[in-house]
Amino acid sequence: MVESRETWHQSTHSIEDGVYRIAFNRPEQMNALTPTLYGEVKRGVQRAGARTDVDTVVIAGSTGIFAAGGDLKFFLSLLDLPDDDFAEAFGKAYDEPLPFRTILECPKPVVAAVDGICLAGGLIIASASDVVLATTGSTFGVPEGRVGLADPYCATLLPLALGISRARYLMLTGRNIDAVTAERWGLVHQVVGADELDGAVEQVVRDLRRAAPEAKTAYKLVANSHVPYMSSEIIRSVASTANGREGLAAFKEKRAPSWRPPGK
Repeated sequence: MVESRETWHQSTHSIEDGVYRIAFNRPEQMNALTPTLYGEVKRGVQRAGARTDVDTVVIAGSTGIFAAGGDLKFFLSLLDLPDDDFAEAFGKAYDEPLPFRTILECPKPVVAAVDGICLAGGLIIASASDVVLATTGSTFGVPEGRVGLADPYCATLLPLALGISRARYLMLTGRNIDAVTAERWGLVHQVVGADELDGAVEQVVRDLRRAAPEAKTAYKLVANSHVPYMSSEIIRSVASTANGREGLAAFKEKRAPSWRPPGK
């Protein structure tokens, strides 16, 4: 029985039998993560962590689409700004709303239920979660470099989840991997059929409830204390370079980017 359900601007939030569920609600935009949607995930996780009637958080997307990464349309709108204003506006969009540290610090277990495309910011949300379930048709990747961007959150969390060699491969090539490979590499804990995802989530919740709440909180606190502080400064600095702007412009114009040697 659903005890409460709210539709926020770009996501839905519901509580059922102690589970706080956050579902991205931008399927027409492939659940691209805007500052607004990032902020809603952050506030939802904070709310779930504080509620005594919640013991588990589940983050999900839409059928066939978890999240295609950050919404580049937002960043493309900044291209006409002068360099200083561009850097400030770009950085501001990342500083406050990002939910990754909040997921890591949530005292309740966070489960990512991935069905379909899981790229960039979507992949970071999954990497920050405690349990990752994925359907057989899901794909995972880090395409930011192909549009001239670099994400320190990927560079921080992926080596911890995958090992540094595999993390470098994903970040430097921008290639995607399928769910079976993601499970073999350690990013995904279980791969199921699309019609089995809800049941797999329910089973994981039952498994999580076998441990005492205080024990789970303590394990998360200690394990995630090893995660370095993640700064958005590198996002601002790379996006503000000539190649950063060129990558975004090329994406907007649907052409291949023309990269310059660094510093030119």
